[in-house]
Amino acid sequence: MASALGKKSNVRLVGLDLIRVSDVVGGTGWMPGTASLVTIGNVVPDSAHLIITAATQSEIFVEEEETPDLVLNNAGMKISVEFALRDMGRTTLAFGLGGTSSTTGIWNAPTTAYPIKERAVEVTSKTINGKKLKFEIPRAAMSVGGDLKFARTDTGALTFAFAVMQPNSSVQITPMKITQV
Repeated sequence: MASALGKKSNVRLVGLDLIRVSDVVGGTGWMPGTASLVTIGNVVPDSAHLIITAATQSEIFVEEEETPDLVLNNAGMKISVEFALRDMGRTTLAFGLGGTSSTTGIWNAPTTAYPIKERAVEVTSKTINGKKLKFEIPRAAMSVGGDLKFARTDTGALTFAFAVMQPNSSVQITPMKITQV
């Protein structure tokens, strides 16, 4: 039986292959080239999520009716990418939390306000049914926190969240592209 959208596909989103990030390409708003992207490792299993929140609606009523007279769509959908890392190395701490790191294994927290960092993000799924999905986000605001446990049965983790933003460009560029590869 065909779906309401036509022929059914066997494209599925299962598992994470890799996450890569880069600085945002200034001026153009395009996704950076593969050589500029850096692979993020030590991802906590099942922590990676692409969250698409539907636009909200406002219901307008009139006094005489119990049901809405009019429904207005508010701002558009919100897209974010979230994942957690077990990597507590000094370069990962500096990348995520700011501050400085030294070659002697020391990380120093920032002494000034934490700036908003904009990054380009690429997330690729595992191959299922001979297909995988690649998500390209040319501009996102990165925020990082952590739950640095001193436990025997679990490790500390840094939590990364990327709020997808409209790319800065003189031409309209999509804020996220999904490609079947």
